[in-house]
Amino acid sequence: MADFYLVRHGESLANVDRRFDCTAPGAPLSARGTLQAALVADWFASRGIEPAILLSSPFLRTRQTARPLLRRLRCGLLLSDLLRETSVGVWDGCSSRDMREDPRYLAWRDDPEIAPPGGERLSDVAVRLRILLDTLRRLAPDSSAALFTHQHGLRAALSLTGGLRDETGGLEAVPNCAIVHLRLDRSGLACLGLDRSVYALSRKGQAEAG
Repeated sequence: MADFYLVRHGESLANVDRRFDCTAPGAPLSARGTLQAALVADWFASRGIEPAILLSSPFLRTRQTARPLLRRLRCGLLLSDLLRETSVGVWDGCSSRDMREDPRYLAWRDDPEIAPPGGERLSDVAVRLRILLDTLRRLAPDSSAALFTHQHGLRAALSLTGGLRDETGGLEAVPNCAIVHLRLDRSGLACLGLDRSVYALSRKGQAEAG
């Protein structure tokens, strides 16, 4: 049995600008994103979870999100391109604010199985995520891992397990530093939870500070 904790990165400067940022190394975390990264380490500590393996997408924002947990566990960070940001093809660098009238963007926003021009579908992300999970379970069958990735990485995890959908039947939203807990054993892959508390705490903390 292997447990995987998929962590979406903290808020980045590209998130603030609502800009697609799909070429590594990408934008760094914002001030709020840095706070969220610290809260992720607190989340693991408060639950007594000490992942044996820490992996990250090669993007700067995921590596920065992993850093406080790395310091707490005093371990190393492995990078995997299988956790990389979803490619949006020709939209890379564009702002979603400027695409609100583009029918191709609206179709993709409503159905991530419609690939952006030259980009990936959600199922493409799910394929590479499953390859990574199966490899980790084979190499370390009884360990836990924290995987720092991107929005569609968590949405792919939800799609693979077929659960956690909203009232419209769509996949649940995964804000910055949402955490999805997966378990992979002989019976298959299951989703044990989606936690958004880090995002909520970071917004509350900044509101009180302001």
